[in-house]
Order: sequence, then C-alpha cells, then structure tokens
Amino acid sequence: MKKQIGFYVLALLSLFLLIGAYWNHFDNPFHFDDAHTIQNNDAIHSLKNIPSFFKDASTFSSLPSNQIYRPGVTTLNAIDFWLGGKEYPVPTTFHKSIFFTYILLVILVFFLFIKLFNESFENKWNKYFALFGATFFGVHTANAETINYIISRSDSFSTLMIVLSLIIYLYKPVWRKKCIYLIPVALGFFVKEPTIMVAPLLVVYSLLYIKELSILKWFSATGIREGFNTLFTFLPLIALVIVLFFMSSTMASDTFVPGGGSRYEYMLSQPFVIVHYFNNFILPLNLCADTDWLPIAKIYDDRVLIGSIFIILMIAIAVYCSTKKMLYPITFGISWFLLALLPTSVVPLSEVLNDHRTFFPYIGLVMATAWMLGLLIIRLQQQIETKIQYKIIFIAIPILFVCAHAYGTRQRNKVWSSGETLWYDVVTKSPNNGRGLMNYGLAKMGNKDYVAALDYFERAKKLLPNYSYLYINLGVLKNLMANPAEAEVNFKQALALNPQNPESYYFYSNWLRSQGRFKEALDLVSDGLKVSPTHSGNKLLYSDLQALAANENNQLQLAEQNAKAKPTVDAYISLSLLYYQKQQYEKCIGASNEALKIDPNCVAAYNNICSAQNVLGNYEDAIKAGELALKIDANYQLAKNNLADGLARKEKEETALALAKKEPTEGNYINLSLVYYNLGRFQKCADAATSALSVNPKSDAAYNNICSAYNMLQLWDKAIEAGEMGLKINPDNQLLRNNLAVSKKGKKGN
Repeated sequence: MKKQIGFYVLALLSLFLLIGAYWNHFDNPFHFDDAHTIQNNDAIHSLKNIPSFFKDASTFSSLPSNQIYRPGVTTLNAIDFWLGGKEYPVPTTFHKSIFFTYILLVILVFFLFIKLFNESFENKWNKYFALFGATFFGVHTANAETINYIISRSDSFSTLMIVLSLIIYLYKPVWRKKCIYLIPVALGFFVKEPTIMVAPLLVVYSLLYIKELSILKWFSATGIREGFNTLFTFLPLIALVIVLFFMSSTMASDTFVPGGGSRYEYMLSQPFVIVHYFNNFILPLNLCADTDWLPIAKIYDDRVLIGSIFIILMIAIAVYCSTKKMLYPITFGISWFLLALLPTSVVPLSEVLNDHRTFFPYIGLVMATAWMLGLLIIRLQQQIETKIQYKIIFIAIPILFVCAHAYGTRQRNKVWSSGETLWYDVVTKSPNNGRGLMNYGLAKMGNKDYVAALDYFERAKKLLPNYSYLYINLGVLKNLMANPAEAEVNFKQALALNPQNPESYYFYSNWLRSQGRFKEALDLVSDGLKVSPTHSGNKLLYSDLQALAANENNQLQLAEQNAKAKPTVDAYISLSLLYYQKQQYEKCIGASNEALKIDPNCVAAYNNICSAQNVLGNYEDAIKAGELALKIDANYQLAKNNLADGLARKEKEETALALAKKEPTEGNYINLSLVYYNLGRFQKCADAATSALSVNPKSDAAYNNICSAYNMLQLWDKAIEAGEMGLKINPDNQLLRNNLAVSKKGKKGN
C-alpha cells in the first residue's frame, strides 16, 4: 500500500511539474499562421458556422492559398473564440484549452507506455518507467514549440486522437471488434491528416507484439502471409483512411496552393533533417520557430550521406531489438519515430523543417528512451534494492533530467512571449531567414524604432525580393516615417506580387483611408473581399468606408469653396493637404503658395511644398522649401523629415544615374529603373528600363519594370504590351505574370 501511495505522490508531482513548466505561457500572443486562421478569420466568430466548416474549406483561413480542408481545427478555434467572450480572439482562452487536452494526452501516453512495457516484460517497476516516459514527453522542451504555437493545436490534438485510438485498441478487445478505435481516427483526421499514421503503427504493433515476428521475418513467406492476414484484420481502418484521404484531397479549396518546391531536393534534405530532430531530442538547444534551412540539391552532399547512415543505423537497432521480446518497446519506439515523420518527409512543404513537426514522432523516442532506462534499472535491480547509493542515483538522475527539461520549456515559453523575443531568437539562430528578418523588423516597428525596422526590412528584401508581406510592411513603415509616396509604391508592389493575398488589400485600403482617398479605398477593399470573403479586417473596413466614400467629393469641394470664400492661411493649408491626399501635387503646391501670400512665414506651407516637390522629383525646389521651413522653425519635425527625404532621394537618384552613364550596362539601367520606381517616378522608371532593352533586347527584367511602371501610371495598354513581350522571352517569370495580371485587370476595370 505504501508503494502505491508513493507512486500516486510521484504522479501528482509529475502533474505539478508539467503545469509549472507551462505556467508562464498562458498569456503568450498569437504568432505566424494564427493571423489568417484565427485573428483575421471571420468564419470562427459564430458557432452557427460549424456545419459550414465541413462543407467549405475556405472557412479554414482568410488566406486563399492556405485554405486546406481541416474543419476540426476550425471548429476548435470557433469554440475557443466563443469561450473567450470577446469580439476578438483571446489567446489565453486558446492556450488554456490546448493545455487541457495536452494534459489528457500525457495521461494517455502513460497508459500506452505501461501497456507496451508490460506486454514485453512484466516488472513491478514498469509503472515508474511509464510515468517517467509520460513526464519526459510532457515537459520535453521541444514540445513547447507546438504548445505555444496556437494553430499547431492541429498537431497536439491529432496526436491525442492517435494515442486514444491505440489505447482503445490495446485495452478494449471488445471495442476493437466493434471498430470503436476508428472514431478517434476520424476525429483526428479532420484536425490534421497525419492521424492516418495510426494504420501503419497498428500493423507494426500487430506483427511485433501479437504475431511476435522480428522485422526480418516480416519478409519471409510466413511474414508475408501474416502481413496479409494483418492487413485483412485492419480492413475497416484501411477503408476509413482511403475515404478520409480522398475526402481531404477533394474538399480543399480551389485556391489552395501546396507549399514546397522540388520533391527530389526536399526528400534529399530529410535524412539530415531527421538527424537535426534527433539532436534536438537529446539536447534541445537548436530549437527555432522558423529556420533558414534550404533544400539540398545534390545527392552527393555530405549531409545526405550523414543522414542516410543515421537512418540505416536507427533501422538496424530496430531490427536487432525486434529479435528479443524484452526489447520490443525500443523497436516500436524507433518505428513510431520514423513512421510519424514519413508524411512530412515525402510531401514537399514550404519549409524543409519545422521543430513543431516532432511533437507526434517524439512519443516514439520517449518510449524507447524510457524503456532503455527501465532495462538498465531492471538489470541492476539487486544493487538498487540493497545499496543506497544506487537507489539515490537512479532516483535523482530521472528527476533532474525532467526538471531540466521543465526549465528549458519555461525558457522557450519566454521566447514565445512576444513577437520581438521570438523573432530575435529566429534571426540569431537563422540569420539567412528573410521572413525572420522581416518579422523582427516588424517588432522593431511596433516599438517605434523605425530606423532599425527599415534596416531589417532591407536585409530581408535581399533574401526575399518577391515576398508580398515584406512590401506591405515596408508600406506601413514608410507611412510612419512620413513618406506617403514610397508607402504607396510598396503597397502597390505587394498587390502586384500576390493579388490573392487579402492582407495587401487591407493594408493598402487602410492607408488610402488615412489619406482621405475613400472611394479608391472602398473599391480596393471590395476587391479584397472577393479574394477572401471571411477576412474580418476587410469586412470591418468596408463598412467604415461606405459612408466616407459617399462624402469624399463633397469634402474637397467644401474645402475649395471655403478657401475661396474665406482665403485664410488655415483654409489654404487644409486645401493643400487634401490636394496632396488626392495626389494632385501641383495643386497642393499652388494652395501652399496662396497661404504664403497671406503669411510668408507659414512653416506648414513650406513643408507641404517640400513634400509635394519630393514626389514630383523636383528635389532642388523641395530642398529649398524644406530649408526655408527650418529657418522659420528649426524644430519643425515634419520639415526635418521631408528635407532629409529630399536629400536622400536626390542622392539615390544621382548615384544610380551617374553609374548608368559611366557604365551603360543592362544591370545598371535595371538598377536605375528600380530606384526611380521606388521613388515613385514611374515614367522615368519605364524610360530607364527601355534603355536596358537597348543594351539587351531580350531582358525580361526590363519588360517587367516597364509593365510595373505603366501599371502605376494606369497606362494599361502599354503595360500589357510590355508584359506580353517579356513573357515571350521568359514564360517562367512569375513576377511579370503577376504584373501582367494587374494590367489586364486594370484595363478590364476601366
């Protein structure tokens, strides 16, 4: 009885350790794909939408390219949104829900382990080995990557269903015959597809534990016969898997775009990725939320050899251990690890590796590790029972081990506690990750460190020159830095790069709204809702813009009438700002000059002239106006910003132009055209790109710049002509395809 009480006390302490390890994670914010699946996904705002989740994959995400069929995840998100009780998703509610199911999983892992251990070799200490294994899995530092990343509840919940299915099969033979174990498989599959890996796991269990066939014997005549018998036994499961897989492939949205590139290069990368996962299992010091690993292109790469040798070694250990019943949990654990990684190893995904992918596979390694420790203790059982030093060692080491992992988990929770800490960790460990650099820049922008943010964005741009989100963030940043002309250039570039990204429509429309261009904003956000009807931000913005757009013309007319009737400085300055917002820069300058006739020391008028002349490319006039403004008020920050902008623009343009004149190469003209484009001087951009064509008539990059520049000028026919010429040269130029699509859409709209 005392031993039973001691075990229950240890179990309770294990539970407290698990809770303590994650106690500091409940207020961690949303990250990554949480944005389009939860934060911006209007579909989860009502439980009444749950039936539609199972009919329409577009409800999974507000991002069309990510609208895969996972209605179970969307249902869980909708429930947690409702439990939060707010008009917006509350991350704490999601974290509590996920953690509750995580505790259930850890408990089930204990029962799975003790069953498998007892079927291999019964021992009075097996329950302690199983408890150690369950606790180890629960506090393993790598699992923090999954538990903190809210949308990765798909991994944790589907794993819960996998283990539940196995528990039912192993513990309830009567339910097994009634196929009750299939219910968790179906539920888990609707959350994430790898739930179907229950099938191969049960086949391995049956051949190993029930048939007691070593792996080598599986390929003998007897093994093949028993294998077919086993497959026949699992016919209902196999049929369910086929039906579910077919349903998933047919129900995905038409807009869904599978990630990943070359399957060959991706699969070459996976053996070494598995080595990385194993390293993190042993010593999780290289965990990273978003790595900069790239696919391996050559089969003779050293990493392919190292990874292949490692996998062969793992298989060899599994084969050897399958010859002895006492070692079955090691074989089953290794098989679990490799089988669980199989789906993400053969299907090319957008990232070569993700540390949260190991959540399900690590159960296998934990199983093997716990049983190896158990076998060592069983071997030394007599010494442990008779010698106090042995007892202390074999009690202290497992306790210190799980406590160390619990500490590591708390540290990873801190990393996930904000965007800044998470992305700092990413850029430190993966300095060549463009997305990481962008997101760290985004965190810097949130802290109003605009100079640092711009630096990180520019570094990211070198790695990801065609990433639409980067240009969205550059647009937001340029606006915050009082550079609306460059802000608009970046917003338009984001839209051209990915017309299927609703975020481009949202941020550009929101910026247009801030500029008083309500009708343009309304048209744009309407297009955004056509792309993604469930995008909550665009829906709210559309409602706000309807009334504003109706009064837009009246606002400018009233300002003009007011300035004519009461020609005061304030009236002209207000009118000047409205002209600027409407991109009527000459009129903006004219209204500012009228204000200066009344008050020659009007600093706001000089500032507006400086800003408008910058956009027009009249830098000498812009600099002169900025300097006059600062003579009147040396502390006028807007004038400081606009003067600095004019000087920087002039230097960029003159440097690029001088280089093109000195060395009139295709590359220098392309660079000059890009400088003009980024400065909002689109006709000059097209002219510089045309000069590039005089050097190389087959430059698809030059045609792309011409097409993009004429898109900005809304000269649709010229843009279409350039786009079609460029695609004749290089049909695979995706950026040019996107720009041509914008041209044709623009012409159709007119």
